[in-house]
Amino acid sequence: MARLNPEAVNAITQTVALIGAGLWGVYTFIYQQNIAPGLATPSVSLSSHIEKSGRVNDHVAIRLSLTRANHGQNDVRILGLTYNAIGIKENFLKEGEVNPDFSIKDPSSDRLRSSRFLGTPAREEVFFKEAVLFPGNQGEAAVALLAQNESVTRDIVFYADRSKYDRIRVKISILYQKDSEKERALRMTSAQNGEVVITATEPCRPDKICDSVEHSGYATELSLWD
Repeated sequence: MARLNPEAVNAITQTVALIGAGLWGVYTFIYQQNIAPGLATPSVSLSSHIEKSGRVNDHVAIRLSLTRANHGQNDVRILGLTYNAIGIKENFLKEGEVNPDFSIKDPSSDRLRSSRFLGTPAREEVFFKEAVLFPGNQGEAAVALLAQNESVTRDIVFYADRSKYDRIRVKISILYQKDSEKERALRMTSAQNGEVVITATEPCRPDKICDSVEHSGYATELSLWD
């Protein structure tokens, strides 16, 4: 049997290495450009600006600007959006009284927020709420779609009675999924505390594969005092 000389072996080795490197480069390019983006989890962030924009007697107009931005590698379909405004009436203690919960009672706790002269809020209730269920392929479909690196800002105005509340807390929630996935059916429901929430009409069963629905939440507060 003929024996290959070292030069021939070296040439074959280099050729195989070059072919392998080329195939790996092509695979890597195809994976990074076409496969990886489709596997990536969608990512939508929320940011907001809230301010008082006018007052008539005790009725204060609140202007909230909410920006949703797509930082992921896929176009995103916005499925639903909720706003819940909660009015909070503080419980200022009488002269000489001290909040009994001001001292640390649980040393293992990793969070503490307490005021010496302020007790548990006297009132905390939902006074304004709004929810939007975006249609999938009809009506406002263009509004519901958020492309890569795109952001959308929306302003809403609502009103708070400062004779009832000292501050407000606004909770925003958004549900979304990849535009390439099958849209999940959603519905509005009321939570026990009166907040409007959006949930799937049919939750996924263990024996059924469902396209995932992602969620982002955000909360901001504003004092109603002058």
